[in-house]
Amino acid sequence: MPKISVIIPVYKVERYLDACVASVAGQTYADLEIILVDDGSPDNCPALCDAWAKKDARIKVIHRPNGGLSAARNSGLDVCTGDFIAFVDSDDQLEPQTLERALTAQQNTGADIVLFDYLCTDENDRPLQGQNPVGRPEETLTPPQFWQKYFTSGDACTYYVVAWNKLYKGGLFRTLRYAAGKRYEDMFLLPHLVAQCEKIACLNFRGYRYAQRAGSIMSQGDPRNYLDRSEYLLDWTACFAAKGDTLRAEGLLNDAIENLAEKDRFDLSTPAQQQRYRTACRACADAYRDLAHRTGQRSMLLRAALLRLSLPAYQAFLKHKA
Repeated sequence: MPKISVIIPVYKVERYLDACVASVAGQTYADLEIILVDDGSPDNCPALCDAWAKKDARIKVIHRPNGGLSAARNSGLDVCTGDFIAFVDSDDQLEPQTLERALTAQQNTGADIVLFDYLCTDENDRPLQGQNPVGRPEETLTPPQFWQKYFTSGDACTYYVVAWNKLYKGGLFRTLRYAAGKRYEDMFLLPHLVAQCEKIACLNFRGYRYAQRAGSIMSQGDPRNYLDRSEYLLDWTACFAAKGDTLRAEGLLNDAIENLAEKDRFDLSTPAQQQRYRTACRACADAYRDLAHRTGQRSMLLRAALLRLSLPAYQAFLKHKA
């Protein structure tokens, strides 16, 4: 039977951790390797992790200095041995049949990634009213079809992006890791994962209980306020340009430019943040120059030159053009 490695990053979740680990250890599919990554948690989580390892031989514990969610996931990826990989956030839970149903779908379709739906709950595991729409259709998608679904799904795009509602073939992570120190780490990695896929299976089974609580990463404000958003949009621009979808690439690039133009949104109080902002602005100019070479459109070279001069100069050009 295939082994599934389940990687659970752990940080300041002692109220939720036992329920999370119990939901994974109690899966109807039992051939699991459960990796608890204590990311330098300052509460009782390290002891809780060790206690679980003593109770269940399938559980391994990694204690590491605090480095954030991406670094914790990467630590788990570095040691996991499963044929398939799943991620669970340590304040969330799986339904008992989730991994069995995901693996069955994988074996029936040959999918490289299987997505399952999720139920939004409050901190006490009660379903949130109005945040759990009618289930989506079950389907198996090619990468182009996957991206079409993503770009037309609006607010529902979370289903396609997040790390934790998926079962992955282990080989997808042979050379890939999450971007350490970044918000929206799922966004940075997604196009590189999908690029390796032939099939992606989408299930409507609500197999993941996603707790929305104050203080979680997902609750920390508008993504437009963080340079990470412009940076992942630039990364996506390069990915889509490289595979020949220059129209999509230009749209993503314009989204990045629009975000950077809202300069007052960002915390630029340190030299490092100021340098990040300047680097992102220069990357927009470089991306337009690359698109000009790929498409032969000379107007893109003008846009690149104006962006290299300054973002305000580019905005003035757009205003005059309109």
